[in-house]
Amino acid sequence: MKIIKKVKAPVRIDFGGGTTDISPFKDKYGGAVLNATINKYITGKLIIGNKRTYLEYSGDIPTSSGLGTSGVMNLVWLALISQTPNKFNSKNKKEIAEDVYKLEQAMDLVGGKQDQYASAFGGINFFEFKRDKVKVARLKLPRKIIKELESKLTLVYTGEPHFSGDSNKAMVDNLRKGKNTKNLLKIKAIAYEMKNALLKKDLDRFAELMNSETVEREKLDSSIVPFNVRKIIKKGMENGAIGAKVCGAGGGGSILFFGDKRKLKKKFGRKVIDFKFDFEGLKLI
Repeated sequence: MKIIKKVKAPVRIDFGGGTTDISPFKDKYGGAVLNATINKYITGKLIIGNKRTYLEYSGDIPTSSGLGTSGVMNLVWLALISQTPNKFNSKNKKEIAEDVYKLEQAMDLVGGKQDQYASAFGGINFFEFKRDKVKVARLKLPRKIIKELESKLTLVYTGEPHFSGDSNKAMVDNLRKGKNTKNLLKIKAIAYEMKNALLKKDLDRFAELMNSETVEREKLDSSIVPFNVRKIIKKGMENGAIGAKVCGAGGGGSILFFGDKRKLKKKFGRKVIDFKFDFEGLKLI
């Protein structure tokens, strides 16, 4: 057995604007997403064995976590089978992210572009989507703010399965019926406000906007923030949190809290996914 190529890519936590990267919303109104990659990874290997060549994957996060895992797996797969130089650069990262999105659309998967682009580029980024174009803006935050974010953000796995395709389909169906356009426009606006709050180093405002994002997201479809998720959010707010945001398309997966990490970790115990930010993105190892 010989490993001829090994690649890893990080998953993301989304702060605001998710779902606005999905057609038909992004095509008509333009989307905006603020997210960050964390040091939880999907690792893939291209292996030559006895008379066969195969791919092997591993990950250090729960399944159906709401952290964009399926998009990251597809990114790693395509990076493994693509001919690339000794390292990835901005150009080929964008090409691979775009190719993954096209592949998923050809498979009739209902989803957007934020997961692929976030994982490819790494870091804390603000993405703007308009039809087929994607604008990537890295937030150059002071190290002090980055450390403060890491010390106050707590990621909690709900233990409930999360299938983004189902939630996204329900939201897109509602959008086509004209039911949730106003909510998605508010979610998009919140993403811009979140970006400005971080650039102004106003983390209290950032936490408030996490709550606003969840309120608007809940209105998109009844499946997004079900009763069990509301219960977990309530427990978090009673145990040191001042902000809470459902991750991904909602319906389960993970919840991101902002507040007293010590109290939150004591309350949720093994459900907490400890993390720091990743700033490298897709890489050969």
